[in-house]
Amino acid sequence: MVLGREAAIGLWEKYNDNEALRQHALAVEGCMRHMARKAGQDEELWGVVGLLHDIDYQR
Repeated sequence: MVLGREAAIGLWEKYNDNEALRQHALAVEGCMRHMARKAGQDEELWGVVGLLHDIDYQR
């Protein structure tokens, strides 16, 4: 089961509060979704990975 986008955003917000980092995570999500489409892969999975790739940055 893949963690959904809304759950991933909630998890990200639990551990981070910096707006610049939030914008970065959303930008990476968009890039990952684009690359998943190009590669014929699971766009939701790749997007969630993009959102959460720096989840521990503020810890």
